[in-house]
Amino acid sequence: MDDEVFLARLQDKLERITNRDVELRVVDDDPTFLEVDLEGVIPRVVLGRNVYDYPGFARMCLEYAAASINEGRHIGELEFHVLLARN
Repeated sequence: MDDEVFLARLQDKLERITNRDVELRVVDDDPTFLEVDLEGVIPRVVLGRNVYDYPGFARMCLEYAAASINEGRHIGELEFHVLLARN
């Protein structure tokens, strides 16, 4: 699967989980980058290029972004660990 198709599938999954439109993009500068911007009308999620190479990283980013969007705030590290342990 090429990168564009993978990114489209990630965005579709994130929008299904959150039941909201989401802007999703990937940056090349920092391969491990993860940012969730909740300030705008449409949440923006920016990921590093490692999402293309490491499925575990992609899943972790998706779970964190979905939890933050659903809560309307950035969730803490401990809260995220508990969330991952449940899933």
